[in-house]
Amino acid sequence: MKISGLSLILLVSGVLAPGCGPEPGDSARELSAYYPPAESAGGWRKNTDPQFVRSLGLDPDKLEEFGRYNLSVPNSGWMPYAGYKGILVIRRGWVVGEWYNVPGAATFRTYISSNGKSFALACFGIMNEDSRSGRLGLEIGPDSKVYDPRWLPQGYPLSDSLKALITFEQVFRHTSGLCPERKSSGEEVEMGRNEWTDYTDWVLGHDSRWPQTAGLYFRPGHPEDFEARDAWGMVSSSYSSVGFCHLGLVLQNVYGKPAGDFLWERLLGPLGFSGIDYHAPPGPGIRWFSAGGLRVTPREYARFAYLLLRDGRWGDSRLVPASWIRRFRTSPLYPNMRSNADGYFGEQYPKDMFRIAGSGLNWAYIVPSLDLIALRTGRGHNEMWEEVRGKFLEKIFAAVTDR
Repeated sequence: MKISGLSLILLVSGVLAPGCGPEPGDSARELSAYYPPAESAGGWRKNTDPQFVRSLGLDPDKLEEFGRYNLSVPNSGWMPYAGYKGILVIRRGWVVGEWYNVPGAATFRTYISSNGKSFALACFGIMNEDSRSGRLGLEIGPDSKVYDPRWLPQGYPLSDSLKALITFEQVFRHTSGLCPERKSSGEEVEMGRNEWTDYTDWVLGHDSRWPQTAGLYFRPGHPEDFEARDAWGMVSSSYSSVGFCHLGLVLQNVYGKPAGDFLWERLLGPLGFSGIDYHAPPGPGIRWFSAGGLRVTPREYARFAYLLLRDGRWGDSRLVPASWIRRFRTSPLYPNMRSNADGYFGEQYPKDMFRIAGSGLNWAYIVPSLDLIALRTGRGHNEMWEEVRGKFLEKIFAAVTDR
């Protein structure tokens, strides 16, 4: 098995999980694919020449229309990041479309909100593989209970006895019963974000100022009991950022380091990120709000999307197990890595398309069968979500000529 010098260094230092080179689940396409060098070494390859764009199966005029449409979508002005918009299209490893509303938007680290949950899912997959391979000395996986003294001792005493039943899989599906962000009517339920006395107490239901996080809103695994549940197509859930906050605490306890350090060492650093910023870090020693909180540039957001497109492989290294990525991108059960397997985004679009997303219209649509990524970053109005999503998909697929 051939291991590159960089991969050997990362493996010895513990940054990479065991396993470089071909592994079960690797396709010939992933093994032969292009992977961009680190941003500090030049980053993505790019060619927007119309003739070249046509050679990759895209109509350059319609592609330009897609980019211009996205630039025209207004940003909200409620936070300092409101002035920056970035749009990228990547086909077969080539940046073939790139648009910014101001030059500084290309390098500005925009707050991408709940996209942080997709990063947390990837981190859990790494931890799950460490557990499976015996590196951790404990067994932890999607069917494990979240509240277990081995990895969440701060959760005791339980603020609600039913919390003992919650599994990580239920957190991933937003069916845990933990405090939802809001009701289906839009009425806010979650209170106390960024106003907690102590972040960990707030997450685990021990902050008396914010009793919303103490009790469950329905029995774990039974969102049908909650009349204000969400509907994602035929899938019912109750979207909970509080639920995903638990993942960062578990990572910190299992690895003995802040979850943000784990994120950098095992994922972002190996992906070639130039850096990362955090929006409203929770508190001393905790920078990453694992339900969100990340600020990235558009091109570095694209690196994460490309990792998902390649089923967790990056060059000659396996960062996240292929089976773990496919678990989410092929099923309609996970809102934060939402698949089109059930036609949720439109029966006219590829079934293997999936999307990661966050508030502010920050999203990436990823289509493995077309080797295509289309993404946007900014701080758009959430009230325009459905309208912009519809036109976004309509225009990008209008530009694809070889479907």
